Amino acid sequence: MRIAFFTQYSSLNGTYFRWHNLAIALKNAGHEVDVYAGDHNWKSAVRYEQRDGIDYYLVPALQSARIFYSPNDPLSSLRRLFKLPGRQYDVYHLFQPFLQAYVPWNFLRRKKRTKAIFVYDWDDLWTGGLYNNPVDIRQRYMAAVTKYLEKKIPQKAEGITVCSQFLANKITEKRPVHRIYNGFWPKPQPDRTVLRKKWSLQPDQFYLGYVGKTADELHWIIEGIQSLHKKGYTNTSLIICGPPRAYLEERGVLALPYVRYLGELSPAEAGEISASVDLGMIPLENNLFNQSRFPIKFFDFVTVGTPVFLSAVGEIAIIAKQVRGAFTGPANKEAWVSELTAVVQNLQQNPVTIDVENLKEQFSWPVLAQALLSFYTTVQQEKIDEHKER
Repeated sequence: MRIAFFTQYSSLNGTYFRWHNLAIALKNAGHEVDVYAGDHNWKSAVRYEQRDGIDYYLVPALQSARIFYSPNDPLSSLRRLFKLPGRQYDVYHLFQPFLQAYVPWNFLRRKKRTKAIFVYDWDDLWTGGLYNNPVDIRQRYMAAVTKYLEKKIPQKAEGITVCSQFLANKITEKRPVHRIYNGFWPKPQPDRTVLRKKWSLQPDQFYLGYVGKTADELHWIIEGIQSLHKKGYTNTSLIICGPPRAYLEERGVLALPYVRYLGELSPAEAGEISASVDLGMIPLENNLFNQSRFPIKFFDFVTVGTPVFLSAVGEIAIIAKQVRGAFTGPANKEAWVSELTAVVQNLQQNPVTIDVENLKEQFSWPVLAQALLSFYTTVQQEKIDEHKER
């Protein structure tokens, strides 16, 4: 099967890890996968790159993206019409509801009268989720276009993949819909002792770990570790990697003596931190955005044997019930901070071993890729049947 992914950016964060790992798993299964992506760096060049064996065709945003914001910049979106795929695919899969990737995907959808199918992947709720209170005209424009696309694309796609039942329930169109989670790659278990030594972690410290870019609830963890110290758990420290330094400096986080910031690390380095800490942190406020998504960092922790403390919000709250070492807590800050003490106390007295082998059979990228291939086949067959009925 020949598959083309359409994305609005190509930097190594967020949904990138969803489409990129699915692409690798699909290619490993014997299929051809190319990614047609934007580049938010308007100073870069139109170019071809190969990443982990996947072909990327990159079209940078124009300077107009500085006015409109790159994802929904109309001029950058039109530019991508001049760099359309030169070959035919069986599947054209659009990721996220943004103009830059939608414009070429929809142009091809309207142009092609073939057996190819056009699929949409929805992995975050933007309207009413992340975009809540736009404050200026640029933000209002960004939110308005995204709202339009979030409503319109499911009407045009012939199949829709989502990362949560929450999003599946929001789709009212009569289209095939399938949940595809964010997974992980099976790999040998890391030597935690070696990694802790590499990153200069002290053997007598119990380390909480925050790994990721989306740091809206980071203050929950800060208040949590402050509460631990007040209660006498002075051997606890917090490791942070992912958020920009300026973000943490503005909030006074870097001045705290029991916080260590390691910077914006590479995915491989961030994986080493996930394997080095004693407890992963995923605090989630109970809002529509968190209900809609499936944080990749959940499997980044548990699949290297690190227990995780998360709020009981969204799809991962359901998955966590199946995982020994995943502790679910409340979805409001005060209660979550209070319960953190019990989780730390429990783990210090009773370390847990996570059954990673069992998780591979359900949530590894190769398994998820096979589910995606089956979905493609279902959508293709429905399209054929629909044409026969006409």
